[in-house]
Amino acid sequence: MQRVRIAPADPEDRGVAELLFAAIGGDRARLAAATRRYLIDGPTELVAATIGDELAGVAGYEIRRDRLVLLHIATADTRRRSGIGRLLVAEIGSRHPDLPVVAETDGTSVDFYAAIGFTTVPLGEKYPGVRRFRMTLASDSARARAGPAADDAGTSSV
Repeated sequence: MQRVRIAPADPEDRGVAELLFAAIGGDRARLAAATRRYLIDGPTELVAATIGDELAGVAGYEIRRDRLVLLHIATADTRRRSGIGRLLVAEIGSRHPDLPVVAETDGTSVDFYAAIGFTTVPLGEKYPGVRRFRMTLASDSARARAGPAADDAGTSSV
């Protein structure tokens, strides 16, 4: 097993920026806006998962009064399907355990979110030809009230 370290990330770091670029869908203007947001917006945070010296994934989120909004998540190609995304989401949730984690996604990522415990609500076509979904992971306290089967928070090694 390899130990994964999750720590705050610098959006201007080249590797972090490359993963954000992938999460954003390859749009340089959106990457620049996201970078600015992580640098200057107080309620947003960006974390990176590393294994040794290797950047394995990044996730960014916004802290709101009643929820955490997952803004971006990306895993390095060589680390996909290894639990890095699960660990990033678990870390974000553990930083604010009384808040649910929500995300909005298209159909390509619904299975990832569902596999780690998110519930799915279809939003319809927000953009022409693109069905969107709201994904919600209950807070730690809500998962604890639901019982041990509802708590699937991942581990710190892959």
